[in-house]
Amino acid sequence: MSRHAVRITVSLVLTAALLALFLWRVDLDEVGSTLAGAEVGWLLAATGLALLSYWLRAVRWQLILRPVGGIRHSSVVLATASGYAAMSLLPARMGDLVRPLLLAQRDRRPASALLASILTERILDLWTVVAFFLVFVLWPPPMAELGAQAQRSLDLLNRSGIVVGAGLAAGTLFLIGLLRFQERLVRLLTAPLGRLPERWRQGAESFLNHFLDGLRALQRPRDLAVTLAASALLWYVIYWQVAVTLYAFDLHLPLRASYLLVTLAVIGLAVPTPAGAGGFHKATQIGLTQFFGVELGRATGVAIVYHAICFLPITVIGLLCLPAFGVTLGQVDRLAERSEVAPPTSGNHV
Repeated sequence: MSRHAVRITVSLVLTAALLALFLWRVDLDEVGSTLAGAEVGWLLAATGLALLSYWLRAVRWQLILRPVGGIRHSSVVLATASGYAAMSLLPARMGDLVRPLLLAQRDRRPASALLASILTERILDLWTVVAFFLVFVLWPPPMAELGAQAQRSLDLLNRSGIVVGAGLAAGTLFLIGLLRFQERLVRLLTAPLGRLPERWRQGAESFLNHFLDGLRALQRPRDLAVTLAASALLWYVIYWQVAVTLYAFDLHLPLRASYLLVTLAVIGLAVPTPAGAGGFHKATQIGLTQFFGVELGRATGVAIVYHAICFLPITVIGLLCLPAFGVTLGQVDRLAERSEVAPPTSGNHV
């Protein structure tokens, strides 16, 4: 069995197991009543905010890619929608690979630089989520009386947030330091290839230089400030999306409550299942029940709708965008599989 097939199998098994855990001991009639009682107006508003957040993701991605040059806004928007559709429908978060490769194909830019830009995105996301979570830690909203287990979990989350924040800051500073000596770094990394044919060594140097160009936004102070501001706005919209979704179920929690709920959802999304299915649901369910005293059936209904708002509209839109790249979903899956086997070089535009 190929590595690709193994990843798909593991991803689907994880999805089934986590969804079973999510629905364990849940009163499905209560879930149905919760879903039936949701206010449609608030759900439509939350859906609008979710779509706005995806557009802001595209804007931020284009800002990150400014050092690469020649990237059209329309291409970034189309690739963002298509990539998140792939992430929703394909196992093991393959959309993260598909998105930059589709953009490289459409705008004929170095795939290595576009792949590196995804790493920059993840660093910015971590910075922003950790920063908002630390606001929650320092200024927690009113919560239901916490049990001993919930208090221990919250204490662990608080300590983890501080440790992750410190580690992220140190790692980013180290990365910025490396970027300041790009030429020397590339020479050092390609030195072992000295006895190989010249074209191989030059290809490796070109790939590394393009890859580091995709991280360039972290080094330039002005670019970094702009992308950080865009990241903060993006996540602020996401937090309001969560708050508005809760309003639809008559849960009027302070906005700061969403800082914790989103942090838990992000942890759930780290499990490599399609659209984070199962992990996202269970993490949201735990957040609502353990920390905010929401009944299990009601929390389950909210988690289902919250996940659907995050992923269903963008998946439909992304599937409609795929023809702009001249590919089908099946071809996107094969593209992701090839990229796992052979990472693209600077001249490989898919």
